[in-house]
Amino acid sequence: MAKIAPPPVHQVALIQLLILLLLSLALLPFGQKLAASAAVGGLIQIIPQVWFTRQAYRYTGARQVRNIVNAMYRGESGKILLTTAMFAIVFRMARWVEPVTLFVSFGVMILVQLLSATKILNRAR
Repeated sequence: MAKIAPPPVHQVALIQLLILLLLSLALLPFGQKLAASAAVGGLIQIIPQVWFTRQAYRYTGARQVRNIVNAMYRGESGKILLTTAMFAIVFRMARWVEPVTLFVSFGVMILVQLLSATKILNRAR
């Protein structure tokens, strides 16, 4: 019986990390706080998404449908909790953070995720 290989979704996180690094380096001449805020904002999006991806692609096959659905619920719940906790920790403990840069970086990483996932999944077909 042939096994269906999961799509190479791990590449999405690698692309995000590369773009986040470039973004942070580009902001460095404007100040360390700005660059660090961008890095933190991006990581707040990337880390929970990696958690979700690991959970969602844990199982494969028609016989695993119940496990797949449960893993996706766990993954999405964990993603929301991780994102909320990370924002709370940053705003509570990192008084130096630039909120606008943090949220813009967070949003940029969502766009990068959507675009790169679409491209990678279309290429995998």
